[in-house]
This record gives sequence, C-alpha cells and structure tokens, in this order.
Amino acid sequence: MDLTAIGKVAELVPTSSPFQVGMEAIPRKKSLKPFRIVGRLQLSFGQGTWDEWHVAFDDNASGWLAEAQGAFYLLKRMPEPKAPPFEAVQPGQRLELSPYGGFQVAERREATYVSAEGELPFDAPPGTVFRYADLNGDDGSFATMDYGEGATDAVEDKTMALSAQEILAHAAGGLDGFYAGQRVELAELGIPGLEGWKERRVSARAASLNCPNCAGPLELKDPAATVRIACQYCGSLLGSPEDNPNKYEVLEQLAKVPFKPRLPLGASAKLADHPYVLLGAMQKATYIEGVTYTWREYLLKETKSEAYHWLVESNGHWSLVQPVTGKIEAFERSAVCEGRSYKHFSTAEATVDAVVGEFYWAVARGEKVEAADYIAPPRILSREKSEHEVAWSEGVYLPKLDVETAFNLKTPLPDPEGVGANQPWPDAEYTKVVKGWWLTMAITAVALFLFFNVFDSKKVVYEAQHPISGPPSESQTVISEPFEVPRTGNLQARLEAPSDNNWVTVSATLINETTGDVRGFALTSDYYHGSDWSEGSKGRTLYIGRVPKGRYVLKLEPEYETDKAPASYSFRLKSGVPHLSRLIWVMVLLALGPLKMVFNRIAFESKRWSESDYSSSSSGSDDDDDE
Repeated sequence: MDLTAIGKVAELVPTSSPFQVGMEAIPRKKSLKPFRIVGRLQLSFGQGTWDEWHVAFDDNASGWLAEAQGAFYLLKRMPEPKAPPFEAVQPGQRLELSPYGGFQVAERREATYVSAEGELPFDAPPGTVFRYADLNGDDGSFATMDYGEGATDAVEDKTMALSAQEILAHAAGGLDGFYAGQRVELAELGIPGLEGWKERRVSARAASLNCPNCAGPLELKDPAATVRIACQYCGSLLGSPEDNPNKYEVLEQLAKVPFKPRLPLGASAKLADHPYVLLGAMQKATYIEGVTYTWREYLLKETKSEAYHWLVESNGHWSLVQPVTGKIEAFERSAVCEGRSYKHFSTAEATVDAVVGEFYWAVARGEKVEAADYIAPPRILSREKSEHEVAWSEGVYLPKLDVETAFNLKTPLPDPEGVGANQPWPDAEYTKVVKGWWLTMAITAVALFLFFNVFDSKKVVYEAQHPISGPPSESQTVISEPFEVPRTGNLQARLEAPSDNNWVTVSATLINETTGDVRGFALTSDYYHGSDWSEGSKGRTLYIGRVPKGRYVLKLEPEYETDKAPASYSFRLKSGVPHLSRLIWVMVLLALGPLKMVFNRIAFESKRWSESDYSSSSSGSDDDDDE
C-alpha cells in the first residue's frame, strides 16, 4: 500500500450517521455486492457537515456510501465518461454520458474537506476545496462527477453557449473520478449493529438546550443533524459554528415568533402509513403584481427510513411531499415524471419569509429559489431551482381531516378556501354514481322505446281516401264507420294529398263512443313550387298522446280553395306507434343531473386555474393567512 501522511486531521464533527468504520455489509438485495466500510470523509460547503463513507467491495473495487437529506446512496467507481467542464455544468441541465445513459444535474458545488478517519483512496487535507456535480439518472440511479481540487481550465464564452451534446463532443473528460449507483434503504444493506434514528439521535448531540436569546427550553428531535434552530418562543434564529457544533449562537434576534404553526412542533404522526416526527415549519411567500401569496411548509422526518419529507399547507389545502429522482422532462406547459403527465400551473420566485423549529440545513430568512409547479390532481410536481442545485418533489393531496387525525389535534384546522392547485374534484365518487345511474336509466329508456317501436304490435285502425269536388260544404264532411283502438297509447295520424301549388286542411274529430270524449286536431297538405324553388309538403304526420283503448268514430272536415284544391286526400290512423320526441325528452330530463355535474366541474376547474399563471385576472391577500 502506498501510504501518505497528511498530518493531523481535525476532530470529527458529531453526526447522526448510523455507520462506523469497520462495519461489514452482506446486502439482502441481489443487485448489491458485499462490502466493508474502511474510511470516512467529512465535508462541508459552509452550511453544515455531512459524511461520506469509503467502502471496499469483495472484488477489490472501491466506492462510497453517501448520505443526503436522510437518504442513503451506494456508489461504485466507474470508468470516467467524457464530461463537460465544471464551469459549463448547470443545475437542471440534461447530460448524455455514454455508456451510462441520460442524467439530470441535481447539484453543482464546491465543498471543503473537514476531517477524515480510516482509509481513503486519495489525499484529503482538511481545508482543501474540491468540485463536484451530483446527477440523477433516468433509470432512478445516482451518480457523482468528481472534478478534483482547485480551479479547472476556464471555459470560453462560446463554450457556455453550446448545447450539452456539443459541450460533451469537444470536452476530453477532465474528471478525477466518476461514481454511479443507487439509493438504498438501511434494511437492505444487511449491516449488523446498525442503530435506528431514535436510538442514536440523543447520544449524538445535546437533545435539549435553552435559547441564548430568551432562555426558552428547546427540545431537539433531530439534534445530530440539526444545523439551524428558529426558537418557537422568541423566533430568533440559532446556529452553531462548524468548529463547535454543540454550541448554538444567535444569528438573528427577533422579539416575537413570526407566525404560529398550525401543527405542534415535535409531534409524532402517521401519514400515508409512514411514521413521522415534525421538526420545523417555514412560511414562504411569492410576490406577483403587488400581491403577496403565502404558504407554509412543515419539515417531517420519517422515523423508519430517516428521509425528510414535507407537509405543505396552502390556504387550508394540504399535501404530503417527498423528493423524486429518475427521469423528469419539463417543457413550457407540461412535465413528465415516471410516465405521468403534469400540466404547468405556475412559476414564480419563492422567498423564505419566516422559520420556526429545527432544520438540517442553514436555512435563513430571505432565501430565494425559482419555484415551478405542475399538477395532475391529486398530485403536484414541484421544482425548486437555485444557483447551485435543482430539486424535484412530488406531493399528494391530503384532506384536512387526515391531517387532524394523524396529529390528534383537539382544535380543527381551518376549512380550505377556494380550490387547491392539486385538489381533486370533490364530487368524483358521487359523479361515478350519477354516471352509473344515468347510463342505467338511459339504456332502459332506449330499450323500452325499441321494444315498443320494433317488437310491439302497431295496427292501422282507420285508412281511407276521400275525393274533393266543388266548393267546401257539409257534403264534404266524412263520418267514419266505428273502429276499435286495441290498446291505450299513441295514435299516429297521417294526411296525404297530391297538392300542386294548392292546399287542403283537414280538421279531424276523434269521438269515443263509450265515454263521449272528444279529441280534435288538424293536418294540412300544402306544396308550392316554381322553376327554382319549392316549399311545404304533400303529407303531414301528427301524434296524439295516450288515447285510451275503445270504440271510436272519426269526423273529417276538409277546407280548401274552390277550384284550387287537390283532387283527393287520404287519411290514416295507426295505433301503438311510439313518438321519438318522447324518448328525446326523457333523455334530456335524464341528462339534467350529469349536465349539472359537468357545469360544476367546469366552475371548479375555472377556480383552480384562476390562481395559476394562466388566469385572466389575479387575486390574493397580503395578510398573514395562507394563500
């Protein structure tokens, strides 16, 4: 072994890492190979210290077991691909690194070696600055491009304007190392003696202290990982110097708490079948056309996987949010994540307005990021982009009752106002019931119509042709012989005449011989035409509704112009003929319920999008309530 003495390293900073040098892993996941932890490197970029563990695999390959925001990644050293120079890499940029596939740049930073122990694959003198870029692979993998120490060669201005593929084409590498792997769960590693978060968090650092400003008692739930504390009694922001992480100093002194969280700090809860503890809360704001919109984000730590998640409250609407990796494609009006499409909702500059509680990074009031939201209710896909990193997260809408139950709140949360960005249609289940009922009734109505129209018997009860001659008089009146209407139902009356630039109107009277009931109606045959036009009709049909069965006579009285009437007319009555208009009216009446649901849905979506970048007008509130 080529051992190099680098002098005395700084004292290790206490962290909440579950690992120790010398631990051996026999992973329970087939895609992971056995390894041993042989060294630890502590790093910082000025906002807290984190650990990366050097591991040796059974095949003599080396790699790293890294920790980030409560997640764990096992990376193995791979041959370096051609990569763009450090200065040309930007957060959110997409890279194709042959032969490893597509990646998106999640973070690009400079960091400092703080301390180390055990075996390392390179010299790491404390205080040395190195450069790196973290990548998320399209297949859910994770990779790091290590650019080594110090400044890299300057990139010409024209290079900065090149596309990612053009940069890769002319770049000849320049990496000190390339590591690729995947996210792992602690239980998958198969390392004996791993302590869970609850067992190690108190011993790692003082679990309680008094605020240096107001002397209020602060009980930390995540003491080893906490970098910033916003006192819940006076609102002052506390932080610890990196050379003495067990001491907290006042960074920003306030006289009162900037806002009161609606959920109790330090409380435990179970959301979506995952156990959490609530660490802190921050209020964010965005300013659009002179209007202030605010919302609150509650930091959660999952007590099993140790990942950090968020519970976001906006105007009384709640979403459980967690980081996402893998292939994410963002366009001007849409985004695609894990095969699911989202519509762009809004993009704005988000500012940290106030903080309360404990945080695992150096949070501060006034921090700004570019925030973009894409929605596919009940889901919301969010991107926060800063100078050094871009982070994607996905949230799922939660009813406020679920939040109240999870935290066992005695006082109900405020009711939601308006429509949330990712709020699902509240009547979705009811709509399914209405749709099912409507389809059943519509099919029944059509089936009954077809049955009576196709299969039921239709009978001509009266049919005769009558001549027209001379002027209109009583002699033209026709009284039919009695006839039987066999069943109660519609009667179809049909008048036809050879009208040719003339007309005839027949007034008909239907008389029930048994009851004496009388029904009167009239039909007209009128057909006029010229060399290039025509109007009217030689035949007309009329439906008489619900004629009771029985014995009837028919009285017919024609009216016409003398010497201009057609030569004759025919008249027919048919029993048992359903009328299509009745079916149409039934369908219209049945459709009133679904149509109301459609209009309600349109109004609901209109309210949702009125708060987006695509609204015709904007509205909001500049008070302290959430928007």
